Amino acid sequence: MRIIKLNNQIKKRFIFLIIIFICFASSIVLISYSLKDQIAYFVSPSDLEKIDNIEERYLKVGGLVKKNSLQFKNNLWTFEVTDESNHSIKVEYSKALPSLVEENKGIIVEGQFSKNNVFIADIVLAKHDENYMPQSAIDKLKEEGIWRGE
Repeated sequence: MRIIKLNNQIKKRFIFLIIIFICFASSIVLISYSLKDQIAYFVSPSDLEKIDNIEERYLKVGGLVKKNSLQFKNNLWTFEVTDESNHSIKVEYSKALPSLVEENKGIIVEGQFSKNNVFIADIVLAKHDENYMPQSAIDKLKEEGIWRGE
């Protein structure tokens, strides 16, 4: 009789664990499925040639701002992002650019390609090195006489 009682407890715990596992696994599947359209894959301009249905994908493209390509016309920023193999893409951005965006500096743009093969950026991120310090902090250190930079 004691063995039968112990087996019932083990069965109940095992069934409870299976139910918990199924709930956990199904929640992961549902979350992954709902986020699949919001995931942006990071690629370089040379990797874009290998991607099929490029107009339908939301991408992050990283590289350098090409020299002499940064322009502001009709409330629209246009520039080219290039990589080490000299492949480049034309980018349009309608908002204010981050202050660190400069030619020959690192940049990451996030958005989609239009029908005329121009990358329409929703988000622009400027990359900087580990020694970056905001201008306000530099000015404060200069005022206090402890700035030892350039």
